[in-house]
Amino acid sequence: MTTSMTPTEREALRIKADQEMVRIGALVPKCYTPENRTLMYKIVGMFILWVLLMVFFVPTLVHAADPFAPAKSEIVDTVGSGSTAQFALLVIGLCAAGITGFLTRNWGAAIGGFVVGMIFLNVALKVVGL
Repeated sequence: MTTSMTPTEREALRIKADQEMVRIGALVPKCYTPENRTLMYKIVGMFILWVLLMVFFVPTLVHAADPFAPAKSEIVDTVGSGSTAQFALLVIGLCAAGITGFLTRNWGAAIGGFVVGMIFLNVALKVVGL
């Protein structure tokens, strides 16, 4: 079954499509229109300036002094292996896995999340030096 449109129906459909294209075009941010290129240039210029600042000034922070160097032994005693803080993190991880298992009935994901969390904790403590 084929239907043919009359010229007036076709013109009405074209006008409706044109109106929809104008409506969608109004949603595009104004900084991308050819009439307002200066705003786009300002945005791009600020981004380039930010990138240059990050490239030149962030690497200097790498060579900064360690503010926690005097308290290193206390930190190792508090958070090191076998400490109360590490045991507390283990208990919190077990509780979170248990709650996740009970609420979602997905025990595989709960146990897997606990195992991944403990691996991350151990690796992070080694990276930090504890």
